[in-house]
Amino acid sequence: MTAENFKAFLVHFVKHTKCSPQRPVLLLLDNHESHLGIGGLEYAKENGIVMMSFPPHCSHQLQPLDRSVFGPLKTYAGSAQSNWMRNNRGRTMTVHDIPGILRDIWPLASTEKNIVSGFQVAGIMPYNPDVFTDADFSPSLVTDRPPQQQAGPSSTPQQQAGPSSTPQQRAAP
Repeated sequence: MTAENFKAFLVHFVKHTKCSPQRPVLLLLDNHESHLGIGGLEYAKENGIVMMSFPPHCSHQLQPLDRSVFGPLKTYAGSAQSNWMRNNRGRTMTVHDIPGILRDIWPLASTEKNIVSGFQVAGIMPYNPDVFTDADFSPSLVTDRPPQQQAGPSSTPQQQAGPSSTPQQRAAP
C-alpha cells in the first residue's frame, strides 16, 4: 500500500459511504505509513472522514475482522487446501487455484455473526472501554519510549583512538 493507493481507496470509500462534513464517518486504521500522506489526510478531512489509528503492535486485538473473520478463514483455508491436495494428487497448487478455494470458504468465515462479533470483542460496537486492560496495550510501549539521556563527558571513559573512533576523536590530544 502506498499513500497514493490509500488516497484512491479514500475516493472509493467516500463514493460508497456518501460521507461529508455534515455526515462524517469514522475510519479505523492500523498504523501503516501509507495512511499518513498529506494528500490523503486533506482529502479525508474535506470529505468528513474521521480517521483513528490503532496503537502500534496492538492491531491483533483491536482490528475487528482479525479477531473474528480472518482467524476462521485461516482455519477453513487450511482444511480446504488439504482437501484440494488430496483431490489433486501429483499436481502443484498454483496462485491460479487460490481464488477457487477462497470462493468456497469466504462465505463460511465472513458471516454477519462473525463480523458483528469482531466489533463486539474489540469493544468498538457497542462501545466498551473496559474490554482491555492496560497490560493489553503494553506491546505499544516499545515504540513509546522516551529517548535515552546521554551520559555527560565526566561519566564516560575516555575513548581510545582506533578504527571505530571518528576523525575528530583521533585528532584530539
